[in-house]
Amino acid sequence: MRRDRRSLFVLAIAVATLGTATWLELRRERASIETLTTLDTSAVAHIEIRCSAVCRSRRFERVSGAWRMLEPYAAPADGVAVARLLAIAHAPVRTRLDAAAVDPVKLGLAPAQVTLVLDGTTILIGDEDPIEHDRYVRIGDALLRVPDRFGARLYESPESELEDRPAAPDH
Repeated sequence: MRRDRRSLFVLAIAVATLGTATWLELRRERASIETLTTLDTSAVAHIEIRCSAVCRSRRFERVSGAWRMLEPYAAPADGVAVARLLAIAHAPVRTRLDAAAVDPVKLGLAPAQVTLVLDGTTILIGDEDPIEHDRYVRIGDALLRVPDRFGARLYESPESELEDRPAAPDH
C-alpha cells in the first residue's frame, strides 16, 4: 500500500472511531437526562395554567380524545398547542438548587409567575436566570433550573390555542 493511501486509511479509521465514540456518549447522556416530571403526558386529562398579572389563565380538558379549552373560552383547543404545553412536563433539568439557600421571592417563585397544573401535579414557574436563560421551577420541595424553551408558550394568548377551524355548535 502506498504511503498516501495508508495515511488516508488511518485517518478514515480515526474519524470512524471518534464518530462512534461521540454517538455512544450522546446516547448515554440522553438516557441519563433527568426531566421535570415523570408524568405520562398521553394520559393527562386536565391542564390548568394560572397566571399572575403577565398572562391570562387557561384550563383545558381532554374529552373523548380531543382537547377542549374550558377557560376563558369554551371551544375546541388546538392539539398542537396543547402538546407544546404538555412537553413542559419533560423539560430537562439542568440544575437542582438548595431551596434553603435561596430566596424564592428573588427567583419569582413566591408568588409564582405561572402555575402549571397537569392532572394534580403542580409546577410553579418563576423568573428567568439572567446569565444562562434558564427558568426557575419548583415542584413540591424540589427547586430546579431548566432551559427556558417553553416560557413563551405559557404567556401565549388563549386565542392562539384554539382550534383554527370553526367549532361545531354544541347540542
